[in-house]
Amino acid sequence: MDSLNGFMHAVLGEGDQLAWWQGAVRAVIVFIATWLLLRVACRRSFAQKTAFDLCVVLLLGAVLSRAVVGATSFPTAFAAALVLVLMHRGVAWLSSRYPTFDRFTGGQAIDLLKDGNVDHARVAQAMVSEEDLKANLRSSLQAETLEGISRVVLERNGVLTFVREKNKRGPETGHPAKAHAPGKINGASVTRLPGR
Repeated sequence: MDSLNGFMHAVLGEGDQLAWWQGAVRAVIVFIATWLLLRVACRRSFAQKTAFDLCVVLLLGAVLSRAVVGATSFPTAFAAALVLVLMHRGVAWLSSRYPTFDRFTGGQAIDLLKDGNVDHARVAQAMVSEEDLKANLRSSLQAETLEGISRVVLERNGVLTFVREKNKRGPETGHPAKAHAPGKINGASVTRLPGR
């Protein structure tokens, strides 16, 4: 047993007095352990990017980084990380089954348009500036105005979503946009709209 402890001490070091290669070995071990923990958390868990997801990711990074630099022992860091991941999975499970709990942990989307105009009270509540709105409009739709947009939604994850009107007029003719004949891309049927 003493020989195993001596080997582990030689390879992993102890405390914050680590050789560069001991830090590298620790980083590999923490990377593999983190990958396994994220597999336990499941795919959906960190894909949503809600405030809770961000909190868990930041805490995981903080806890596991201490194991890399030797500030915390491996068992302590991995136990704390496992608890964080299991808490995250538990909250995701509860959120998927109880809408009230989901709204409590994830918040609600906020509509920023009212009767086709920007609702300045809601924009202020959401802490989104007019410039943020315009920049996201240009980035998402390559447009400068909200013409033809029926909804602007600040999603729970902080992303702005723009929803076009259903019967939008075609840009060139003023008539409803007509679809071109369907085609195929990689075996899937697609319909092209004018200008696309």
